[in-house]
Amino acid sequence: MLGRLEDGPSPEPAEAATPVAEALNPATARAVTPDPPVEPAVPEGLNRSAPTPGAVPKYLRLERKETRLRADQYAALTENARRLNKAKGVGGERITENTLIRIAVDLLLDRAGDLTGLDEGELFKSVSS
Repeated sequence: MLGRLEDGPSPEPAEAATPVAEALNPATARAVTPDPPVEPAVPEGLNRSAPTPGAVPKYLRLERKETRLRADQYAALTENARRLNKAKGVGGERITENTLIRIAVDLLLDRAGDLTGLDEGELFKSVSS
């Protein structure tokens, strides 16, 4: 790839296709499979099923799941996380938007048997009474 200046530029193969061109060409496109989940590195001798508190950061013990939130939801989560952190003072676990989302998911799962409806609004009404 890198050569001496006096060697001049290396010739490019005439038929070399770029990865983008290959992906756009149905004849050469390959099926894309998602990468397998990557397990966080765990220190030697640590039992993954029962992590020692403090040995592995909490965020590494949790599964990643992306979701889309409305702007008002995200703003309210941020405001509440900040309020709760100020109220608790020094020490303890940091309260983040993700902390509050996990609590909301736990509350929803506790009421999963009550879920009925055809859309987000109906589902919300079925568990918010």
